Amino acid sequence: MTEKQRDLRLLIPVYAIFLLIYVGACIIEPTFFTWGNNVNLFTRITPLVLVGIAQTYVILTGGIDLSIGAIIGLTNAVAVTLPFVNTPTNVVLWLLVPPFIGLLVGMINGLIITRGGFPPLIVTLATSQIITGISLFLLSEPGGKITRGVTKGVTGKLFGSIPIPLILLIVFIFIFYLILRYTSFGRSIYAIGGNETIALESGIYINRVKVWVYGVSGLLSGFAGIYLSAVMNSGDPLVGEPYILNSIAVAVIGGTSLVGGVGGILGILGSAYIYQLLNNILNLLAISTFYQYVVKGLVLIVALAITSSSAGIQFSDIFRKKHVKEQVRG
Repeated sequence: MTEKQRDLRLLIPVYAIFLLIYVGACIIEPTFFTWGNNVNLFTRITPLVLVGIAQTYVILTGGIDLSIGAIIGLTNAVAVTLPFVNTPTNVVLWLLVPPFIGLLVGMINGLIITRGGFPPLIVTLATSQIITGISLFLLSEPGGKITRGVTKGVTGKLFGSIPIPLILLIVFIFIFYLILRYTSFGRSIYAIGGNETIALESGIYINRVKVWVYGVSGLLSGFAGIYLSAVMNSGDPLVGEPYILNSIAVAVIGGTSLVGGVGGILGILGSAYIYQLLNNILNLLAISTFYQYVVKGLVLIVALAITSSSAGIQFSDIFRKKHVKEQVRG
């Protein structure tokens, strides 16, 4: 099977499910099809797409990043506590400082994992607690300020018609798709996720690649943090908590295997839409919050089963690969 055929098998089920849910939403509520509602959807799913890409990069190496939510909270808090509000200097700082902090924190995660030989799950869980503490120290409660005009600049429209969140989605997906598919760094990510031993014998600097992968995860989480500060026009140190597990769900539904080495980011947009559309439909139907969790869980399991099957992923492979790794380490 060629790479294009594999990509097609990953994309078709994701976007088929998305279209099915979207049509269902339009039938339930005709106004759902309006351009204004779709712009609202672009605005809401942008941070989810960013963290979905971040988690995909990490999962492709066979790892996991549970600090994504905490990094979003930290960078969000930093974004609204920067000095020189309502000046061009503040805008530059807002655009550069939080993402750089995200990159730095992510690389620290990668260094601890690679140099210490610790499981990514435990490391990122531990660092998320530390990061959350720092965020609460910076901003003990929701608030803060950002430069006037940033919100309009981020959530507005280009030429009066093209939603800027949509442009951001396309740009980020395009850039990180190119990196993943057409650079040595991207090929190294797939090689490490496929078989670390073979990757090492091929001359790939595994630890270096992993450090940068977690750095990319932190960088994208940082961008999600500043985006949310613009949308909310304020900050919240705990705003990233919902994105921890959602990022994993979006990555996996998008066709990325938890085994590592299989998947990509082209399905992220569709899987993020699936996630957001479920919330919208359940709210339109006025379904109780208690039942919403059950319905979303069941639908996501079905979507996961379909997309994983199309990608040729067997869940038994996850446990088999884990067992092999433990034997090698032993």
